[in-house]
Amino acid sequence: MSNMTRRRLLQHTAVVGGATAAAAAAGIGPAAAQGGRGGANPADFGAVTVKRNDPRYPELVRGTNQRWVGRPDYIRLVSSAAQVVQAVQEAVSGGKRIAVRSGGHCYEDFVNNSEVQVVIDMSEMAEITYDAGRRAFAVEPGAMLSEVYDKLYKVWGVTIPGGSCPSVGAGGHIVGGGYGALSRQFGLTVDHLYAVEVVVVDRSGTARLVVAARDSADPALRDLWWAHTGGGGGNFGVITKYWLRSPGATGDDPAGLLPKPPSELLVSTVSWPWEGLTKQGFQRLLENFGTWFERNSSPDSPTLACSASSSRSTGRPGRS
Repeated sequence: MSNMTRRRLLQHTAVVGGATAAAAAAGIGPAAAQGGRGGANPADFGAVTVKRNDPRYPELVRGTNQRWVGRPDYIRLVSSAAQVVQAVQEAVSGGKRIAVRSGGHCYEDFVNNSEVQVVIDMSEMAEITYDAGRRAFAVEPGAMLSEVYDKLYKVWGVTIPGGSCPSVGAGGHIVGGGYGALSRQFGLTVDHLYAVEVVVVDRSGTARLVVAARDSADPALRDLWWAHTGGGGGNFGVITKYWLRSPGATGDDPAGLLPKPPSELLVSTVSWPWEGLTKQGFQRLLENFGTWFERNSSPDSPTLACSASSSRSTGRPGRS
């Protein structure tokens, strides 16, 4: 994208609600194939507000990293895009700082932060469907990666190159890039992002729901889509739905619109005792690890199906 600046992007984002209301309304419709957590209807319950005196509050102000504990005025549990629009509008009108949670796997304090006054919890928005009109798979932000993989593969025989932790929410993972064991073959998950349904706030302070797509005719909408292709979440609006379709994919058959996963996955683990690893040995280990990938990184490499990661484990063999 040429001549792109953050100022230009923010300007376009500010006016996108008024400029594209008709297009956004036309783009929000039922999907061709329904699915999700337990097959639940996304509008099964009205928005739920959990305040500090509610016994559910302590559970909802912590994520996976228990180090961070927030103290928002309230948590709003939502089940539809319309409820998100209302939640954003109320917070903006009240001058309250918003944070969004899908799976709760943020290891920093971006959500569970003392300055956050309203948390919009999207964990119950977990539908995974196929949208025949857009020829793309629609995934709501609360769907966990394990649910996404399971539904995409069982129903349509496709997948996304996302991460290996099953309980990560699709919302934060996709907008952050989405890296996993298949990324050397198929790129990041966000490389397959076709469109987003996102709540934005215009210059008048009005919250609106818009759809920004890869092929949007409106430059402001296309820039808004581009802003969600790996730059992180929470900066330009609240995403209520992702549509996924690989660039260049043609036809109406869902089985040809996303990557096909391998039929099997072979896993091998190699470990060294930390106590016996010298500084020189550690340096050599890292250099060899990085050098191998550097030398085998071309698009036509026969080793693209190989993926690896390294970490220091705090556990010891034979101990829990």
